[in-house]
Amino acid sequence: MSVDLRTTVGAFALVFLAVVGVAAVGGVVLDDAPPETASVADDHWQLDAVEPETVSEGGEVEMESTEPSNTVVVHLGSGGAGLGGGTSILPIEDGDAPAEADIGSLGGVRRGVAPLTAALVENGHEVRFYGGLTSAEPLPSMLSDADAFVTTSPGALSATDADAVESFVDAGGRTLVTSDPGGAGALTDFGSPFGVYGEAGYVYDMENNDANYLSVLVEPTGPGALTEGVEQVVLRGAAPVGAAGDSTTLTTAETSRLSTTREAGAYGVAVRSDSLAVVGDSSFLEPENAGRADNGVLIGNVADFLVTGEEPDVSFGPTGPGGVPPGGAVPPGGATPPEPPEPSGNATA
Repeated sequence: MSVDLRTTVGAFALVFLAVVGVAAVGGVVLDDAPPETASVADDHWQLDAVEPETVSEGGEVEMESTEPSNTVVVHLGSGGAGLGGGTSILPIEDGDAPAEADIGSLGGVRRGVAPLTAALVENGHEVRFYGGLTSAEPLPSMLSDADAFVTTSPGALSATDADAVESFVDAGGRTLVTSDPGGAGALTDFGSPFGVYGEAGYVYDMENNDANYLSVLVEPTGPGALTEGVEQVVLRGAAPVGAAGDSTTLTTAETSRLSTTREAGAYGVAVRSDSLAVVGDSSFLEPENAGRADNGVLIGNVADFLVTGEEPDVSFGPTGPGGVPPGGAVPPGGATPPEPPEPSGNATA
């Protein structure tokens, strides 16, 4: 039997096209059903589960003392240490040119201590600012008439100014020094006559902080004039400080670590040595931080500390520009040579 090849090929093509068409139509029908999808975990969208813990807002800065008007001299350094001249900076390591992490805010230099100075002025005290070599009056002359002194930049004091402050503290003049991370050497040079020193590095805490591991929470070591009514303070760039004897007033939690060693432990960040108080951070004085936790209470206590001491008995004598006495330097020994004796009656002309 003969088979027509063309008829056979045509029949095969028709059958193949029919099968493909049915399959295509079936695929379209099946795709009409919505596909099943696996559920996706959305815990990360729960904001209450990821929002960092923060401290409560504190009250206003208030002073308790009723002392009559005192004069407080405030030194803020050159003002070039950050954006706007008034921000706190956190050096990652000590050194000649440390890397810096800005933890402050824009503002003028004097704004950085505004809560403290405003409290003093509102309570009838006089605040005078000393700007270093650019000041019209040298620091020794200003301290001669002052009751208290504040510096947020001890490393910016000249040798003459540092000597004047040392004499002022020795005479009982109440003095507050704040030293941020990176200033350990300058603080030690300044505070060594009083047994006060700074340590290199900064303190951070991954557990006890105000929404940021650099904003460590510190507590008083015990009762004292500086810590009365204080339960918790926020320091946004804490440098460890120490002093001879047991004079630490504020310390970090045991969970904090030191940047230079990564060792956990409680680190002292504030000390007091008689008429000298040192805090290893200046940011707590800034307006945006004064209302955090008990920072405002601490600032009020600092203001009381500055104006409640004995009147310092110190005199640097008349001074010219830069603190140098008129006519040149003082002779060795600090005294003026005695006048030569009058000739006796037996002397001949």
